[in-house]
Amino acid sequence: MNVAAGPDAEAYFARSGVSPQWRAFVQGVIATLDEHLDAEGRTAMMRAVGARMAEASPISYADTLLGLESAMNDALAAIGWGYCALSVDMTERVLIIRHAVAPLVPAQSDRDGAWAGAVLEGLYGSWLLAQQGADAALSVRVESWSPGLAILHYRR
Repeated sequence: MNVAAGPDAEAYFARSGVSPQWRAFVQGVIATLDEHLDAEGRTAMMRAVGARMAEASPISYADTLLGLESAMNDALAAIGWGYCALSVDMTERVLIIRHAVAPLVPAQSDRDGAWAGAVLEGLYGSWLLAQQGADAALSVRVESWSPGLAILHYRR
């Protein structure tokens, strides 16, 4: 049987990569953040978590897009956070990050597990800011999210 990879497959692999004890822990963290922070505050906190993850899993300088993608994928594999593909839209002047299979842990207030998108913003933003010649005026933001797949843009 030939099963094509797609959003459902990505969501399945993202969900199956998280052990039950971490699923309960993350759900508890998200619920606690929701009790104490508004949505903007929770997003800022999760971005900060992503930045800390980048500090703990630094990537080396890359002088090509393929080299950068490879370094990011090596670091993502080491922490079990999926993989990415990078491309550039020259018309829009944006770096597009297609991230697949981020751990998927739905929370009561966040059924699609979109909290992980803010973590990815912090993670990729910190990695890119650490690259030689990086522009601090640029940032990474989720453009679209579906369970198991995030499309992020790095731009002004």
